[in-house]
Amino acid sequence: MTVLEKFLHFAERLPADRLVSIESALAEIMVSYSDRYDFSADELQAIDQRVAEAKPTFAAPDAITQLFGKPFSA
Repeated sequence: MTVLEKFLHFAERLPADRLVSIESALAEIMVSYSDRYDFSADELQAIDQRVAEAKPTFAAPDAITQLFGKPFSA
């Protein structure tokens, strides 16, 4: 039995009120695999250029905290 089959077996036994959150999470996963999140040709070119940089620069820790609401640990 595959993991997907096990999951379906599990989900079929959930009460309707708990199944709603599972369906919502699955819908978000499916959307994340859609073309909606693909990089454009220009974005891919910019990524390739940044990866090839010998001495890359990074955002300041304060900018990361401001953007995400918390610092990232090193």
